[in-house]
Amino acid sequence: MLPMTEQTQSKEFIYEIMSDLVSGRRQIKGKSLEVKFEDLEKFDRHLAEDLIERPEETLKQFKKEIKELESGEFLNIKIDYLRFYGLPEIYAIDIRELGEQNLGKLIRIEGVCNWITLIKPRIKIAVFQCNVCGLKTRLPIRKGELEYPKCATLTCKGAGKKNLQLLEDECTYINHQKAQLQEFLERMKGNIIAANVELWIEDDLTNYIAPGEKINATGILRLRPTKDQGNSTIYVKYLEVIHLEKREQEFEDLEISKEEEQQIQELAKDKHIYEKIVNSIAPSIYGYREIKQAIALQLFGGTPNKVLPDGKPIRNDMHILLIGEPGCLVAGERVFLGNGAIRKIDSLGEKHLQKINYKVINAEGGGKTDTATVFHKYEKQPVIELILESGKKIAGTHNHPLMSVESKKGIFKHEWKRLDEFKIGDKLQVVTGVRCTITKPIPTKFKAIPKQFGPRFKGKLPKIVDSDLAGLMGYITGDGWVTKYKTEFVVNEEEKDLVSKLKTKIEKLFSIKPAVRPRMLPGRKMQLYYSTIQSQDIAFNLKFLREKRVPELIFESGNKVAKEYIKWLFEADGTVINNGRGKRGIGLKSTRIELLRDVQTLLLRFSIHSRIVGEYLYIRRGNEIIQFNKEIGFASKKKKDKLTKLAKDAKTFARLGKQRFEKIVRINHLEKQTVYDIEVPKSHRFIANGIVSHNTAKSTLLQYVARLAPKCIMVSGKGASGVGLTASAEKDESGEGWILKAGAMVLASGGQVNIDEFDKMEKEDRSAIHEALEQQSISIAKAGIVTTMKTKTAVLAAANPKYGRFDLKTPLSQQFDIPVTLLSRFDLIFTVKDTLDQRIDEKTAQHIITGHIAAAKHGVNVPSEITPVIEIALLRKFIAYSRKTMKPVLQADAAEKIKDYYLELRNLGREQNTYPVTARQIEGLIRLAEATAKIRLSDKVEVSDAERAIALVEYQLKDVFTDKETGKIDSDIINLGQPKSNIDRKRTISEVIKQMEAEVDLVSIEELIKKLKEYEIPEDKSSKVIEEMLKEGMLYQPKPGHVKVVYKTY
Repeated sequence: MLPMTEQTQSKEFIYEIMSDLVSGRRQIKGKSLEVKFEDLEKFDRHLAEDLIERPEETLKQFKKEIKELESGEFLNIKIDYLRFYGLPEIYAIDIRELGEQNLGKLIRIEGVCNWITLIKPRIKIAVFQCNVCGLKTRLPIRKGELEYPKCATLTCKGAGKKNLQLLEDECTYINHQKAQLQEFLERMKGNIIAANVELWIEDDLTNYIAPGEKINATGILRLRPTKDQGNSTIYVKYLEVIHLEKREQEFEDLEISKEEEQQIQELAKDKHIYEKIVNSIAPSIYGYREIKQAIALQLFGGTPNKVLPDGKPIRNDMHILLIGEPGCLVAGERVFLGNGAIRKIDSLGEKHLQKINYKVINAEGGGKTDTATVFHKYEKQPVIELILESGKKIAGTHNHPLMSVESKKGIFKHEWKRLDEFKIGDKLQVVTGVRCTITKPIPTKFKAIPKQFGPRFKGKLPKIVDSDLAGLMGYITGDGWVTKYKTEFVVNEEEKDLVSKLKTKIEKLFSIKPAVRPRMLPGRKMQLYYSTIQSQDIAFNLKFLREKRVPELIFESGNKVAKEYIKWLFEADGTVINNGRGKRGIGLKSTRIELLRDVQTLLLRFSIHSRIVGEYLYIRRGNEIIQFNKEIGFASKKKKDKLTKLAKDAKTFARLGKQRFEKIVRINHLEKQTVYDIEVPKSHRFIANGIVSHNTAKSTLLQYVARLAPKCIMVSGKGASGVGLTASAEKDESGEGWILKAGAMVLASGGQVNIDEFDKMEKEDRSAIHEALEQQSISIAKAGIVTTMKTKTAVLAAANPKYGRFDLKTPLSQQFDIPVTLLSRFDLIFTVKDTLDQRIDEKTAQHIITGHIAAAKHGVNVPSEITPVIEIALLRKFIAYSRKTMKPVLQADAAEKIKDYYLELRNLGREQNTYPVTARQIEGLIRLAEATAKIRLSDKVEVSDAERAIALVEYQLKDVFTDKETGKIDSDIINLGQPKSNIDRKRTISEVIKQMEAEVDLVSIEELIKKLKEYEIPEDKSSKVIEEMLKEGMLYQPKPGHVKVVYKTY
């Protein structure tokens, strides 16, 4: 209860606002009277503080005063709810910061509605009847679980749910609705997950908000148990809403100071502003100027809120599609992490576009590292494998770039080349050594087998990977085996001293003594010593050694552990050769070439170069032999002595420099596989299998734009369903009702959605976004829910070719699993190709080198070409400011320029018998011109803006809309999925078949092809088109080798 002073003041405050109702200064809205918090604060500061700190008590007191006045002086006024709003910023809490300190307090939060349920009735006043005495009890019910009272009759023993009956028909109900409020995307920093909180909405506030809308919510923060609470002490937060207010949908949440506004206006006056903005988009990626320009215009957008005389709104957001080949590696390729650990690339993430945070060595020398931030995964991609002269190999997609090395007149030239551009004899850059800084031992994660019956494990299992365990694993990899119940290895009599050393390791590691038994095998002159560790638990935990590969535990351990593994592996299957010039070295024999490659990779930790020849790995160079003796060595006396002698002789060997490049000796084309990549934003390079590897640009562009756009959601087409992108009606958590859930395009309304792997979406899911792209709204009609939600969103999508690489001779639309109806919804389509161009390659290489120099300087004197000309924070605000304030109008001369260009292309089409553009392109041109004007912060679209837009469209037409066969621009390539020349051929083939059918019953394909030569259709073309028509169902074969027309399509 409030203190008497506050009670008096509350009565006076309520009297004042009810008097305002009578005088007309205030209005009742439905059942509620909205009161600005400032009015209460001006009336009485202490009463306002009570409302914040003790909202439930204070609101009850206000309600009491209202009821008293309604029954007295203000008989004609009825107020069910007093709804306070406009709480000062001090009481505005970020959703992410909501905690126990806010419980029970009145607060204000803001965000975007993520989902909302349908209305459900909630009991407000419950009526119970005692089954013993019949007494009825009316009980107000708070939000949450229904609690049964005790019967009020003194003589009655009825108490609790057992003897009380709920009279549902006599209860009083209230409309109840739940929603979820998510923090604003534009306020999120970094790769954090968006925070959210549940809203409980009642009575006249229900059905006021919809998914995708920005909301200010005022209410009391409360707790509720989880669905399966049990004995858990964790509760879920929710806001008991007392006021809701809708907000605008644009970028006003991005705070721009007066100084920043002045800075933006000064930038807009710069005559080089276009170049500066384009150069500020993904500056570390060289080239792709037209694509970056298009992205810049997309971010600024066209003129908003334009409506045709018939009431149809005109879309101002642009949609762009980037089509490029994924540059990735196969699953087993090993990446060198920043601390020297070596991991398989597929182990660095689980799903496409997953955020990761790994330091990787970038092959710049000196152990320099960069951070890999995003994991990529693509399924069913064609793969090329390169085998190098040392036995190294690397396998990846056709366009994955590797660093090539060429020597001309003693000058070495480095350039990036795609895998499919390499030839046998070409050279690749390799690393000569990798620094490892790992010193802390890693856990083994060994566990005893749970047993219900039989004897339990009496030994122990090592908790960390130390030198003893590494040595034992190394020897078992070479001369041992692991079965279900035991682990065994064998030692030659000449190295008998190893038996006691290995036995000591086993006893120390497992507290178990191995059984050792000598055996003389038939046909052998020397005795062998077989050692057995008879333990199912040990065998179970060492079963990975059956793979005969270097274990991941070794690759992730430090050099102290790794060298013990190598030492004992060489002890098992290694040899020392010292038979004179050309016959000297250290060798390791194995029939498992992947084991040899594992060891070859691990030896780079010790700067040791090795070469695989057949079933042997050899270390032959003098300096490498000396290094092996110094860093690794052998365990047995026999091999130690041999190595000591060889290392001494090696000091006289010819000194060879480190081998920094290797020749390609074999190229294999492999079956389609799942491939992987990691995104390294700064240097765009990493080391894989000891070979210098590079990122591709397409996904990197999307990631950069996601950081730059004031409001953006990044999704993957592989994991995004149509409803996940647009909206859906789903069952609520109780399974009894439905919730209306906003997808990415609704939540990002007013901003941007970036969709990677657009081609990997299911067909039905892609069709679900047709309406969202063109009409900028999505209709829902499910489970009785019929509504429309806004998707006023720009889309930047990226897709891959159907067969993993571009075919320059095939129409673009036929290379992707994207319907032509969906392709035509994009204003601009670009191909992201990494083609061989010496001039561009030189500039790219120099650009990358400049980036590395800048990275080494840590921001000191960084060259301007690799830093954003406009800092990303300021550019975000520039974009937001322009989108919010500028609404340029197309001027007559600019409109004439666009019209003339359109007519020029149409006339060209009439002359060439093609359709170069359609009326749809005019709207796209206008949007581009408007965006260009908005960059200048101009309210007029001038001729220069139209010219920039035309130049960009011209580039796209030549890149995407050109018929590769005729060289003519043809919009049918996208709009119909094939060029007009191909459509004409199909029409001709259909007509020729009909003519031939007048003479013969069945037309043979062989005769048809001959006949088509008369129509200037060569044999190779006619065969291909006939095959297409058969696949498309335009033709069918009544018998092998013959065709008939199904129906007339053209």
